[in-house]
Amino acid sequence: MPSSTSDFAQLYHRYQDQLVCDLDFETYFTANQIGDTKLSLLELGLLHCPSGKIVAGDPCVELEDIEPFYETIPPGNYPVKLCVAHTKDSGFRYACVKLCVSDKRPISYKLAVNSTADLTVLDDDDGQLDCGFGVNTAMACLVDYQGQQEFKKIWEQIISEDPEAEDPYEELFADCLLRSYQEHPAFQRNLGEWCNFTIGQTKLNIIMFSSGWGDGIYPCFFGYDESGKICALYIDFMSLITES
Repeated sequence: MPSSTSDFAQLYHRYQDQLVCDLDFETYFTANQIGDTKLSLLELGLLHCPSGKIVAGDPCVELEDIEPFYETIPPGNYPVKLCVAHTKDSGFRYACVKLCVSDKRPISYKLAVNSTADLTVLDDDDGQLDCGFGVNTAMACLVDYQGQQEFKKIWEQIISEDPEAEDPYEELFADCLLRSYQEHPAFQRNLGEWCNFTIGQTKLNIIMFSSGWGDGIYPCFFGYDESGKICALYIDFMSLITES
């Protein structure tokens, strides 16, 4: 593992071409179906990103400790969209989430990594990069680094006042998810499957959603436009996209 940010920057420059992915994740948001699986879209609101450093993870399990992605986006407020897959045997499932950084269409994609990634494993022909974030509560989220830090303060205060508090879902998120279901019932079950959670008395927020097949490890990918700028970030939950 690199000892500093500058060390990781050198590693990233060296290995970034090996992070390129040939799959076109924008298909989730432009096609009516993939194979025999029909698709629908949901708009989840704007993610407030004052730092441009993005964190993806399970909102209910140590969200405060997750490292943001190495690559950053310009500070701003960005729409979050969700692709719903209508599966034959399992009903609706959340297939992919997109953070829309611009209206440009990606022409290339790279695996999103943070500075804890050991890129040197890519030196081996059969080296497997430990990528993606873990989900243990069937929920995932996107949050800006500043939002993550504000969440950390609030959660630490809750713990200090009630040492037996263990679950951010019950303490913070359950009511917001329920309201989301009541206000936007389409493609949600009765306790709520997604919500736009405001952090304390700030403008910062966490956008959270059910994670495809539930618990597991899920990869993220940045999309790049024709000028090489990041135009989107994708969380692929169901791997419906295949190489053409």
